[in-house]
Amino acid sequence: MSSTAYEAYRAIRERILSAAARRIPQASAASQGRALGVWHEKEVRVSNEAQFQLVLDLGVLGPVGGHTRALDREAKAGDYPEGSEEARVLAALSRAHFTFFRVGATHPEGGVMAEDLLRGTPLHIQDQMLAREEAQGCAFAGRLMRLDGFEMTCGALAPLSDEVIEALLGRPAPVQPIPRFLPSLTPLVPEDVAALRAAALAEDFVARVYRTSLEHGLLGPLPA
Repeated sequence: MSSTAYEAYRAIRERILSAAARRIPQASAASQGRALGVWHEKEVRVSNEAQFQLVLDLGVLGPVGGHTRALDREAKAGDYPEGSEEARVLAALSRAHFTFFRVGATHPEGGVMAEDLLRGTPLHIQDQMLAREEAQGCAFAGRLMRLDGFEMTCGALAPLSDEVIEALLGRPAPVQPIPRFLPSLTPLVPEDVAALRAAALAEDFVARVYRTSLEHGLLGPLPA
């Protein structure tokens, strides 16, 4: 995928996600905010855009609490002619899958090489943020969509740390001081991978992952 194609897809992705986000009803926003621990006095309270993106991700692509996806409402109401680039990106977003991945070196064709930690498969992710040197060796949770043989993120990512993984596995994991830089993730043992894959079948798994990352300060401090 050329840089020009990536930028075009990224711009379309952002337009679709922004349009879908406007279709999240208040009741759903409340459910997603409560699931992430950021719903206070009838509104979402966060400290930065990265935290807010996690709320939108749930409401648009995978809401908890029995709500329907805002992306599906946008698909029905929006103008996405069959065969258009917009329709292709919308379809890719609709099929996006959630996983954990560790960022590797930059890919010669752009983006980065990565490892899908839940599936044990290699990935080629087109994402400018992940291609930065400081992201190498770090791990993230998020949704990936496939276009032209490559993966793209869906706008929201939650950093992972050893403490976050331990907490998700139900083991004691004290909250550490908010790190200045994102930490590298210790390689997962097969037993832990199997346990996480089983946990991922639960409806609230994505929300639990996002909330745990937030609680461990990996997206910055939450509002007091």
